[in-house]
Amino acid sequence: MNIPPINLKAQYKKVKKEMLKSIHEILDEQKLILGKYCTELETAIAGFSGVPCAVSCANGTDALILCLMALGIKSGDEVITTPFTFFSTASSIALVGATPVFVDIEPENMHINPALIEGVITPKTKAIIIVHLFGKLCEMEQICAIGKKHGIPIVEDMAQSLGASQNGKMSGSFGDIAAISFYPTKNLGGIGEGGMVLSNDTALGEKVKKLRVHGMGSIPYHHEMLGLNSRLDEIKACALVAKFPYLELWNRKRIENAQYYNRKLKGLPLKLPVLKGDLSHIIHQYVFRLERRDELLNFLKEKGIATGIYYPVPLHLQDCFLHLGYKKGDLPVAEEAARTSLAIPAYPELTKAEKDYIVAAIKEFFAR
Repeated sequence: MNIPPINLKAQYKKVKKEMLKSIHEILDEQKLILGKYCTELETAIAGFSGVPCAVSCANGTDALILCLMALGIKSGDEVITTPFTFFSTASSIALVGATPVFVDIEPENMHINPALIEGVITPKTKAIIIVHLFGKLCEMEQICAIGKKHGIPIVEDMAQSLGASQNGKMSGSFGDIAAISFYPTKNLGGIGEGGMVLSNDTALGEKVKKLRVHGMGSIPYHHEMLGLNSRLDEIKACALVAKFPYLELWNRKRIENAQYYNRKLKGLPLKLPVLKGDLSHIIHQYVFRLERRDELLNFLKEKGIATGIYYPVPLHLQDCFLHLGYKKGDLPVAEEAARTSLAIPAYPELTKAEKDYIVAAIKEFFAR
């Protein structure tokens, strides 16, 4: 049996008819950029997430950069974030000229450790970027309280958590501004790159609208600020509009798959993800940890089971950030997570037979 990390072909079959109809309409009308489908997508995501502002853009990395630009982050500023995340969380900070300041993660859920944040705040600290890693919400009440206490805005990197919620609040509605990715492998993935910025602050939202079109306001070719060319095209937007009605169902199926794994793998020498039985973890990735990670990865590969290492090198040890002065051992929890974490397939289209096969293979590995 061969099991891929995600089955986009199976997902496409559900939306193929509607998607192709919309694409043909767009091509016939030749309204290709920031048209009705972009507006429909923005309206849907804003309503779903419980925020007044949603602004589509070209990709998730641009979404993060636009968040920081809207907040006025610039050279000489510092932005606190986690070292255990995808590269763009920190690269976006550097690309606006600011300095990323890394805080170690919590041992249980691998999120930025709120207890360590205040210890690195300086007069140069102008924002905190948190990451709802693998689809699980951070401890936002505590983090937002820190931001409010020090007058520091909170940016939510929710590239992996669209649809996660806790106590009636949705991912993207906790902080000052948030960034979404619609990369094809995300829980709501498009047919190419795509992103979006959310905000509770209408002034920030309006600023992002200008920043995504070279800083241009309502008057054509009059530029109020320096911005990006980061527009979402209509064909990509219509694909996301077609998929959006399935998001909650797909998220529930991911959770069901994760619950199944937690039941079946219980008792093995694995540190399994903590699931609370709600939507606070929507399982963008099902990640466990073990000392013999690489051995298990190779064993599962031989069985035809795709796995993923998220993330093999923590950001503070990446070559491009060595000038910041971090050394191996400085952020030990993140370094251990990088050494021991492994993701197995948990996408919604997994069959019972495929899940059973994965579980049996893992048990066989430990029984040797």
